[in-house]
Amino acid sequence: MRRSPRPPGNISMSSTMATSPECGPVEMQRVVVTGGSGFVGASLVRRLLSMDWQVGLLLRPGFATWRVPDRQKRLSTHVVDLTDASSVETLLRRLRPRYVFHLAAHGAYSWQTDAARIANTNLEATRTLALASLNANVEAFVHTGSSLEYGRKRHAPSEDEPTEPEGAYAISKAAATAFCRDLARQSGVRMPTLRLYSVYGPWEEPRRLVPSLYLHAMAGKWPPLANPDTARDFVWIEDVIDALILVATRPLADPGAIFNIGTGRQTTLGEIVELVGKTTGCEAEPHWQSMPDRDWDTDIWRAETRHAATELGWIAQTTLRTGLYQTVEWLREDHDRLDFYRASVDLTSPPPTSSA
Repeated sequence: MRRSPRPPGNISMSSTMATSPECGPVEMQRVVVTGGSGFVGASLVRRLLSMDWQVGLLLRPGFATWRVPDRQKRLSTHVVDLTDASSVETLLRRLRPRYVFHLAAHGAYSWQTDAARIANTNLEATRTLALASLNANVEAFVHTGSSLEYGRKRHAPSEDEPTEPEGAYAISKAAATAFCRDLARQSGVRMPTLRLYSVYGPWEEPRRLVPSLYLHAMAGKWPPLANPDTARDFVWIEDVIDALILVATRPLADPGAIFNIGTGRQTTLGEIVELVGKTTGCEAEPHWQSMPDRDWDTDIWRAETRHAATELGWIAQTTLRTGLYQTVEWLREDHDRLDFYRASVDLTSPPPTSSA
């Protein structure tokens, strides 16, 4: 595995403000990251710290602490309401970032259903932070979107296709993408959007599909499962982090460019259950459609990635088989971490008895 993430643990709210340590001939890069207590954001923070970048982490009040690195020399943490324009602008002027990575989001998980909070987090916070970034003279503001912005297509959609989002989350993400694209073209400042497909890997939310499959399979059973033909384009977390850093640091022909970040290959639920079973040795029989289909489930879901390959030179490098193996190894290598994940998922209920 390329990196060894730390086990879960609470961060100290008195995290040391990073200074400007000696970095040899390489210029110190100052960046700001939002959503750094989440899966993708925390993984990005770890990569940036490993590169000796100075990271200012903007966190919402009451943020989850278990993914956030503790006592890092080049990491400063700041609790702020991202919709408070004055506070955000003051903070960015003080931190003086070269790049801003905006990963804060709400509504991506099935249990996040508060429409007002979804709109405030995904659209209003994006608007506030993007405008504050312009005033702070950043070189790039990287916005993370979602493949759900396209709606249900019967093909792999390209970035220039009209979006047809369904539901509060997808609609708010599509609106935020449109805002960033328009602001970038007006200002000339790079504000690209990465439309992420199904990201998986270490530090993912325990109740999401891949961790849940592994945790149940290691216990010799499967969780409730939807239609086996449901498809997703699963992309490895470290490949996504590569794309985030590339799009921030590379000149773009279009300052408001949009890039699909996936593998270009779809995998059905049936196929990923089979792979997880082989990885763990689980011989239990899956009970299909013991969980109802979600509104957004479809049998066609994959990224069109030619634009990212052509303009960024980015192609996902990690096969699903390799990524799944590394994920289960990461879970197993630390007992405290594995116990934390197990405690976050209900493994006590009996398996489904029918596949109706």
